[in-house]
Amino acid sequence: MIRKAILTTVLLLLLYSTFIHVCQSHIRRTGLTTQQTNTIKAEEFAYETDHQADTIIVGSSMSNRLLFDGMQSSYCNLSMEGMASIDGLGLIAHMRQHPRLLLVEMNSLDRLPDTTLALHLTEPGWALVREYVPLTRLKYQPLGVAKALFRDWYSPPAQAMGAESIDTAFASKLIAERLHDMMRIPSEGELREKIAKVAEHIRHFQKAGTQVVFFEMPTDPRVRNAALSCRIRHVIEETFPPAAYRYIRYPVTVYQTTDGVHLPQTEGIRYSRYLYQQLCQKL
Repeated sequence: MIRKAILTTVLLLLLYSTFIHVCQSHIRRTGLTTQQTNTIKAEEFAYETDHQADTIIVGSSMSNRLLFDGMQSSYCNLSMEGMASIDGLGLIAHMRQHPRLLLVEMNSLDRLPDTTLALHLTEPGWALVREYVPLTRLKYQPLGVAKALFRDWYSPPAQAMGAESIDTAFASKLIAERLHDMMRIPSEGELREKIAKVAEHIRHFQKAGTQVVFFEMPTDPRVRNAALSCRIRHVIEETFPPAAYRYIRYPVTVYQTTDGVHLPQTEGIRYSRYLYQQLCQKL
């Protein structure tokens, strides 16, 4: 009985491994939670990238939707929801990659790294197993795969994208709450300590020949002009002087947001185009 159970389990694992191998290109967006989605993105970067990306973007959910489909060189967006630029920098360093161009979102430079993600990718033994046995990766969890395949096979074709409606009253409420939270300004020393951790990564990549470019995602003017935002920008520019580092000029035009800091999809596409144009002029 035990032998039969073991053989059945092995057979099922082999069948599922074969299924993954055959359908791998069709399996995407299998995360069931935000944390799982971030972990899957990190695993894809670590284990499924056939070649080193020429350009890598790091940041938070604010820059997660940036797209550079017109870019001739290969690029990878490592911005993750609920995380920060330093998480992407740490992942790139862990994989010992040195892209030609590194785009660093400034808005989240005052945050500490997420230790959970780092521990997942550096677990003794498991990191090696995940590299060579795909079915052990979170991306291929059966429930997530079933959900993703059902969604992609049975959902109706995407409609042409139009202007997104934004509930301005609700957005104003969220902005007011955010401004209230931003009234607590950390000490200068605390801010410098957090950004110093980013600086360690930046210096590492620069020594390897990587070009580093800082960019600031558009936010509601009230959020951008808040005392905390101004303080963070001041510390960033002192740590990374504009005379020695490249910055993308903040856009003159105003962008709509859903909550003061996140762009709706159409505005995200508009800023992607602006960022790409600025990069073409600077590089």
